[in-house]
Amino acid sequence: MGVEHASNGHESEVPVTSVRLESPGPPPGPPPQPEASIAALLDRAAQSLEALSLEFPHAATPSRSPGRWARALTGVDETLLDRVWEERARYTGLGGIVLGTAVMAAFSMLDALDQVFGYAWPLPVAVALFWGAFVCGIDRWLISSTHGVRTYRWRIFLPRILLAILFGVVIATPLVLTVFGSAVVSRAANDQLNEVAAYETQLKACNPLPSQPGRMAPVPPNCGGYSLSVGDPAIGTNETVTLEKQQRAQLAQTIAMDNKTIADLNFTARKECNGTRGQGLSGIVGQGPNCDRDRQQADAFTRQSNVAQLQRQLTNLNLKIAQQTGTAGAQTQSYATAITKAIAAKVATKKADEGRIGLLNRIDALGELAASNAAIAGATVLLGLFVVMVDCLPVLSKMMSGTTRYDKLVEERLRTAEAIAMAGMKVSERQATGQDEVALQTIDSQVRARLEQIDDASRVDKAKRDAELDRKIAELAAEYRRSGSL
Repeated sequence: MGVEHASNGHESEVPVTSVRLESPGPPPGPPPQPEASIAALLDRAAQSLEALSLEFPHAATPSRSPGRWARALTGVDETLLDRVWEERARYTGLGGIVLGTAVMAAFSMLDALDQVFGYAWPLPVAVALFWGAFVCGIDRWLISSTHGVRTYRWRIFLPRILLAILFGVVIATPLVLTVFGSAVVSRAANDQLNEVAAYETQLKACNPLPSQPGRMAPVPPNCGGYSLSVGDPAIGTNETVTLEKQQRAQLAQTIAMDNKTIADLNFTARKECNGTRGQGLSGIVGQGPNCDRDRQQADAFTRQSNVAQLQRQLTNLNLKIAQQTGTAGAQTQSYATAITKAIAAKVATKKADEGRIGLLNRIDALGELAASNAAIAGATVLLGLFVVMVDCLPVLSKMMSGTTRYDKLVEERLRTAEAIAMAGMKVSERQATGQDEVALQTIDSQVRARLEQIDDASRVDKAKRDAELDRKIAELAAEYRRSGSL
């Protein structure tokens, strides 16, 4: 029977060894006894197996190639993998996938930080490297936690796939935004301009300029948070002008009525002096008593009403109203300028708050582009799915590989390690409790010995008392016999 093994062309060379076990021929001489024949056969088989164990390799030579570092990303045990060296290529490729997803995650984070903060070296680079290392650690855990799993694989892999998908979505977002960078930035810039313009329009609607000096324009509803605290001094001036105009109207009416009364009294006096006939007139021509009386009444009312002074007041009031009307116009112009400046300051603050186009602005812009263009929507979904699938490749590759021989070895070693650990724990438990049991048995023995000593002493003491009692009884009996004989 021949046993041969050749290297499969992987990283380590395994020497080809041929060992032939030949059955021993019958020894010359007389036929051996059955027991001696069986013993000789077993001895030869043991020697052959010993030679086979010395020459046939139990494990390949440990690898020192760069692939060892790639396999370290999958969490494999090189000493165990050396026994199934055919699996090295599989786990080397799996480690390359883990490294690729980590690099992609680092570039994605660097891109996201650039979109949020701009170029601020070297902090974004450090954060991106940390993120790449973190994702690499997560993928390494996702893969290494499935080594040795042979049953309920879907139950083990499903939560890991979901976690990989979640990380994939996070990693894919900045990369997708970068691919559609020009269109996304242009749309985001337009959105910012439109938002600022809408804000300015709302400010102007909620803070309208007065249509006339000193009069507030109507304010539309829903202006909470858009009203500006800019006072219009022309309002007070206009109220003063309104009151003065009312005074002017009353004064003009008083002057008109007084002038009419004076005119009527003078007309009556002239008719009386001219001898005009009529009701209340004497009809006598010339300056008689009635004529003098009517003239005196007209002169007295003229002096009493003081129309000349009222006319001077009316003239001064007209000049004052004219001056205040001009002041109200200038104040209205100043108010309009102040409102315009306040709105401009608010708009400038809004523009400053908008700042540079950040990550959220780009995400909103990409959503708007995808909603308005089916081609962009399809390309966005396909690209995102591609990046997510690439990030899920480590777990998917491990799952699609099925149960490998390395998994079987890991399972067996875990089972052996568990059995050894359980046995060790039992030994430790027995060691810990054995001393207490020995001490308990020693105490029990001491108690029993002491009880026996006490029991023996009690029996000896009882025997002594019985003997003493017997002696006294004998003495009494002897004394009784002596007294009876007398």
